[in-house]
Amino acid sequence: MRFIMLAAKAIIMLLGLAAIVHFTSVKYNHPLLLLSEVQGESMQPTLHPGERILCVRVPWHQGDIVLADVGDEHLVVKRVAEYKGQQVHLTGDNEQISRNYWVFPQQIKSVMLCRLAMPSLHSIRAVAQSPDGT
Repeated sequence: MRFIMLAAKAIIMLLGLAAIVHFTSVKYNHPLLLLSEVQGESMQPTLHPGERILCVRVPWHQGDIVLADVGDEHLVVKRVAEYKGQQVHLTGDNEQISRNYWVFPQQIKSVMLCRLAMPSLHSIRAVAQSPDGT
């Protein structure tokens, strides 16, 4: 039980630190850390719709999963396939349905650091209900 409490405190502290870093860097166009939710199936089997990923603003390399501004309403999650001249080729892992992009390096906003195992609201509600459903 003590281990669980220490782990919970560590997680809360890390999330707090991430929030501080994010909110102090909001004045910049590209925050140091970004929390993003995967939309669509273009990155399957690596990432699935609804998964949350933590991304950091660091130099990217071929093979990295990145968040990029491709001119759509939201940033896209793609993999750096290649770098030719002054453009970067971004692809999804699901070749059957993925849309590919050629972008300039400055359009890549951050690199995926890790996945975050966060429960969905549906599972939180299920846990919060009592055995009689109230």
